[in-house]
Amino acid sequence: MKIAHSICPSCSVGCGVNLIIKNQEAVGTYPYKRHPVNQGKNCKKGRDSFRILNEKRLKNPLMRKGGLQQVNWDEALDVASSQMKSYSAHEIGIITSGSLTNQEYETLKRLAASMGVENIGYNAGNFHSFDFETANLDDVENSSTTLIIGDVLKENPLLGRRVILAHENGAEIITVDLASATLTGINSDEYLQLDSISELSAELDKLLPKLNESSTVLIKELETVVEFENILPKLRESGAKILPVLEECNSRGAMNHLPALSKDDLKEILEKVKLLYVVGDDPASYLNESMKNLEFLITQDYLLTETVLMSDVVLPGSSWAEKSGSLTSTTGQTQEISKIVESPGKARDDETIMIELAKKMGLD
Repeated sequence: MKIAHSICPSCSVGCGVNLIIKNQEAVGTYPYKRHPVNQGKNCKKGRDSFRILNEKRLKNPLMRKGGLQQVNWDEALDVASSQMKSYSAHEIGIITSGSLTNQEYETLKRLAASMGVENIGYNAGNFHSFDFETANLDDVENSSTTLIIGDVLKENPLLGRRVILAHENGAEIITVDLASATLTGINSDEYLQLDSISELSAELDKLLPKLNESSTVLIKELETVVEFENILPKLRESGAKILPVLEECNSRGAMNHLPALSKDDLKEILEKVKLLYVVGDDPASYLNESMKNLEFLITQDYLLTETVLMSDVVLPGSSWAEKSGSLTSTTGQTQEISKIVESPGKARDDETIMIELAKKMGLD
């Protein structure tokens, strides 16, 4: 048995986690006691992070021959690269998620540039850029007033822990949310439940006098990019430090390398391209209708997803403990990860797959 340190892939906070390995298989996790982010604590999602290494894994390349059939790597890469070469650059789309490493984003970006593809980006939700200084964890813990939009305590417990520590030190906690009786809301000094997120801007006007340079604002839930753009100027004027709490473990890193795409942006790409190359995302689970006019779909992933089941070629990739690189947390801290276990079956490292595709297409 061995224990290896890594960064938890379950959310964007960037906690340290120790992965327990027995007979070359991940069997559990243990909190990293000296890690500055989680300080030896963990949450349920972190404790369960080892499970995705073993469940619903793709182990072999697949190709549609009637149904999806197992093929060898040469055949899968030959067909994928041949199809990519047969379409013009504007007919090709490349989308990914916030769960790759920074190095994989850079390689994917270079691949797209070599092909002349401009329809590229990652599923960014409603946060497109951080053109402002973001709060760090110490700012949250030392805040005099914390305004929270969404249920941070439930979705990001180790960030929520810093909010609780601030409260114990005398901070006022104010939560705004659409849902009733959220974990964050019932632990707040003031809980404003909205009927629609469109009410947020007006409610914010009432709360601004409570915010200043020693305050923090944590933003977890918004319905549209426009809502964020509407409230950002007011928040910046207050002097409060702002921290959008991103969805995936490297959403902030993706933002540093690739265009950030909203759901509407993704929908537009899916409906105009003919060939789509998906790396680590599952657009069929949230934009299925927009994918019906695709002529060819290539999916690179480590999990069996709805998008995989729709694909013409499937390239099995690697999960978080099966690769080396770096991840950037929602606070902007970049941390290294190292390969701990081998990918199952014939699955390959994602960056290696991208490089092999480029070679097959005769690209540098």
